[in-house]
Amino acid sequence: MKTKKEQLGLLSLIWMGVSFIAGITFTASFAGVVTNTNDEGQNVGVGIHILWIFVLEGIVAFMCAWAFAKLVKQHPQANGGASQYVRTAFGKFWGLLMGIINYSVIPLIGMGLIVSMVRQNFDGGDNNLVGYDKNNQINPWGSWGPWGSLYLDLIAFGLYMFAATIIFFGIKKYKYVSIIIGYMTWGITILIMIFGLVAGFTSESSGLDQYVNNSSFGFSSFSKTFTTCFFAFAGIETFITTGKNIKNRSKNMPIAIIIIMIATTVFYILFSLIIMFAVNAPFSGNPNLQIFKKFDSDFLKKFGPWLIIVCTVLMRFNSSLQVTMFGGSTLEPLASQRFISKLFKKENKENVPIAGVLTTIIIIMVTGFLFLFIPDIVQGIAKKPSPFNYGTIANSASILLLLIYYMVIPTALVQGFRKKIKIKVWEYIGWILTMILLTFFFVMYFIDLINGFMKTDDIQSILSSTFQLLYLVIVFVTAILLYFVYHKKLLIKIKSNNEEMKILNDYESVFKIIEIPNNI
Repeated sequence: MKTKKEQLGLLSLIWMGVSFIAGITFTASFAGVVTNTNDEGQNVGVGIHILWIFVLEGIVAFMCAWAFAKLVKQHPQANGGASQYVRTAFGKFWGLLMGIINYSVIPLIGMGLIVSMVRQNFDGGDNNLVGYDKNNQINPWGSWGPWGSLYLDLIAFGLYMFAATIIFFGIKKYKYVSIIIGYMTWGITILIMIFGLVAGFTSESSGLDQYVNNSSFGFSSFSKTFTTCFFAFAGIETFITTGKNIKNRSKNMPIAIIIIMIATTVFYILFSLIIMFAVNAPFSGNPNLQIFKKFDSDFLKKFGPWLIIVCTVLMRFNSSLQVTMFGGSTLEPLASQRFISKLFKKENKENVPIAGVLTTIIIIMVTGFLFLFIPDIVQGIAKKPSPFNYGTIANSASILLLLIYYMVIPTALVQGFRKKIKIKVWEYIGWILTMILLTFFFVMYFIDLINGFMKTDDIQSILSSTFQLLYLVIVFVTAILLYFVYHKKLLIKIKSNNEEMKILNDYESVFKIIEIPNNI
C-alpha cells in the first residue's frame, strides 16, 4: 500500500499540474490565428484580440474547473474524474461515454506533443526545415523538403517513447524527473520573458502596433481562435484521475485545480502580451523564435532560438512523461466497472496501472502511425502539405475538451437542483452562461467542419474535416459498443459468479455524493 510519504502533496500536485498544462508551446497556433491571411491576401488573424480571448478562455476554464472542484470534493476517493461524477448523476452509460471521451483526448494530446516538440520549431521562419510557403511558386518547401516532417516527427516520437518509459522506474523517480525538468523549463521560460521585454523596450516601435492595426474579428475567426487555443488548457480533465496517488485528495485536489487554472491563464495572457510586444512582424513558424530578431548581437540571434528550442523540447518531454501516466489512470476505473477488461485495473505496489500505461503507449504509437507518419510519407511522395498539422490536432482535442466540460457542468447543476451539493447563486449563473457560450462554439465548430467539406478544390481541408468528424464518430461508436455489446453480455456471464459480483457491487459505493462539512 502506498504510504503518505510516497504520495503527491499539494505543492507537488500544483507544480506538476502547471508544468503539464502550461508552457510556451501554446503559441504554436499563433501564425494561423493571430496573424494570418486568406487566399486573396486579406488579413483574417484576430491580432490584439487574442488577449481578451485568452481572458475569456480563462474564465470558461475556471468555471469548468470550479465544477470539477465541487464534484471532486464530494465523491469518495477513487480514480475516475469526470466519468465518476457523470455516472453518479446520469447513470452507467453516460459515465462510460464520459470516460471514453476523457480517454480519447489523450492520443490527441500525445500527437500534439510530438508535433510541437520538434517539428513546430522548424516549420517556417528563419529555422525553416519543413515549412511550406504557398506563395513561393519556385521552392515552397523548407531546406529538408517535403520529407522533412517525417524525419522530425520520428525524432520527437523517439523522445516521447523515452519519456513514457520513465513511469516504469517508480512514482518516486517519475516525480523527481518531472519536478527537475519543470524547474529547468520554467527557469528558461522566465529568461525568455525577460529577453522579450528587453527586445520590446529597446525597439524603435512597439510590436503591439502590428497587432492593433492588423486585426480582423468576426464570429468565424473568434470561434476558430477560441477552439484552437483552448487546446492549451487540455490536461486538467485527465490530471484529476490520478486520485490514488495524491495525499488528502478531497482537500488538496480542489485547491490544486483552481490554482492550476488561474496560474495557467495568467501565464498565457502575460506571455502572449510579451511576445506581441517583442515581435513587430507577422508570426511565422514558431513565433517564440522571432523574439531574438530585434537584438543587434549575432550571438543572441543564434543562441536565443536554440534556447527556446531546448525549452520547448523539455516542456513537451515533461508533458509526454505525465500524459502516459494519466492515460493509464483513466482506464483503471473503466476496468473496475467492467466496461473494459479487468486486466486494466491491475496496479503495482505504487498504484500505477501498468496495463493501462502500456495500452496508452501503444494507442499513441498507433495513432501517431496513422495520423502523423502515414500523412508525412504521403506528403513526401505527393509533395503537398499534410492536413494533419498542429491546428487540426488542436481543433480535434479542443472540441472533445469542451464536450467534457459540456457534460461536467450540467452534472454539477443537476446535483445542485437535487440538493445533493450546495451551490450558490453566482455559481448557477456562471455555469449557465458558460453552457450558453460552449453551445455557441459547438455550433460554430460544426459549421466550420461542414465548410471544410465544401472546399472541393482543397483536398487538405476535406481530409482535415474528415479526420475530425471521423474521430468524433469513433468515440461515440466505441462507447455504444462497449456498453451494449461488451458490458451487457459480460454482466450476464458473471451474474452467477458471487465473488465477481461482490467486487463489482462493492465498487458501486464510489458513485454517490458524500456529506461533508464546510462545502466549497
